[in-house]
Amino acid sequence: MHRIIATKDESVALTAIVPVYNAREHIEPLVHAFLKIEGVRCQIILVDDHSNDGSSEEIARMAAEFSEVTALYQSANMGAGCARNLAFPHARGRYTIFFDVDDRLHGEVIAPTLGILDDEPELDTAMFAYRYERDETASFTAMSMADQESFYEALKGADITAAPLQDMGRLLGFTNYPWNKIIRTARFQDVGLRFGKTKVNNDILGHWYSLLFARRILIVDKVICTHIVHPKGKNLTHRFGAERLQMFEALIETNDMLEAYPSLQRQFAHHFWGLVNTLVLWARPRIDADVRLEFESSYRDLISRMNLEVFSKMRVEHSSPVASRFVRDLVGSV
Repeated sequence: MHRIIATKDESVALTAIVPVYNAREHIEPLVHAFLKIEGVRCQIILVDDHSNDGSSEEIARMAAEFSEVTALYQSANMGAGCARNLAFPHARGRYTIFFDVDDRLHGEVIAPTLGILDDEPELDTAMFAYRYERDETASFTAMSMADQESFYEALKGADITAAPLQDMGRLLGFTNYPWNKIIRTARFQDVGLRFGKTKVNNDILGHWYSLLFARRILIVDKVICTHIVHPKGKNLTHRFGAERLQMFEALIETNDMLEAYPSLQRQFAHHFWGLVNTLVLWARPRIDADVRLEFESSYRDLISRMNLEVFSKMRVEHSSPVASRFVRDLVGSV
């Protein structure tokens, strides 16, 4: 069992963990958004990721002004995953949400959901819908089509439902955003939930932890977050140079975690390799020319790690086309 640093306070319903890097103007509005959630006492942990725009001073000001705010600081710019890992042991709330500082919170969905989680102690993760806002046009779009398919397949026509992951495994392939889930703090501190160490795709590992180790999952057809898509590539999603190669490190870290739990690997590894296929097909045509060879080499190294049992199950039971593509990509490299 992992040591929990924070002393639990049952009157604190929700801990919000917010990494901050050069986002000074967004800090105070988000703090107020959490503090004004009706009927929900929040702890807000702001983690400065070695900003240079005054964010660290603004975080200190928020912590001085509001007792609900805890300020933490990283000694170097290490990315949002490391910031979340630094903060999670300090979470005092019964539940935790990992939120991005420049996104928009829809806090009205939180109190009713926490009531359900309080009444059902084996519901360890609640998962919500999201939407996008294009910052340059202020236009809104719904979840991606692939996310809509897996989300509404899990709901089966209802507005809210709960089930074990075995009944909704496709959610493992849902875009690995951290901010559309609320998790039971004690449960995931005990199992050692963590995010990846890379700057890009660090949330893959956290997403898989939050679903694999939930005894039951609550799906709520309500939007909890508007994800702001910034122009000119400000989001990490839009970076396809050498930094994007860290995607493979993030996937290897997730695969290593799965291999450490053979029963989970047997049940869900095909979803992981389906995710690998999806991410490679997405990134390959976008990757910068100067790192293309290294991209392909890293990809082949990753798929060569698939064990024979997992490959056989994929080919026979789950996704023969994906398994065949992996073989072609490996053989073609010889």
